[in-house]
Amino acid sequence: MSFSKWFWAMCFAPAIASIAIAEDYNYVGDNHSWSLTCNDSGFVLRSQYPVSRFHSAGAASSVTSEKEILYLGNSCDASHTVLGDGKWCWANGGFSAEFEHFRIGFPRQEILCQQASIAASDCRC
Repeated sequence: MSFSKWFWAMCFAPAIASIAIAEDYNYVGDNHSWSLTCNDSGFVLRSQYPVSRFHSAGAASSVTSEKEILYLGNSCDASHTVLGDGKWCWANGGFSAEFEHFRIGFPRQEILCQQASIAASDCRC
């Protein structure tokens, strides 16, 4: 390989590698960007940036600020790293996850996965 080809290959290799491993944050819910991955149990949404949440408990109130993970299970169960356990569903207007005191909505968005075994059809609102 000539020096010119080697030089350009070394210049563009890191950029091409970063594109290949970059996550797509194609979902917006609760005014935050989320990336979607899937596994045999369902869907996994990860927040792009740390999310700050106020937890009201009188004198013991607190604030958390961390990247969050939202799990949407095949059996319509939901789990969130900060909000706990809940349920989720989808309709023509998008999908949402509901917890005891909070709801994260993804309006006008369709949850899709490349894996044929993952289907949201049973979790209708």
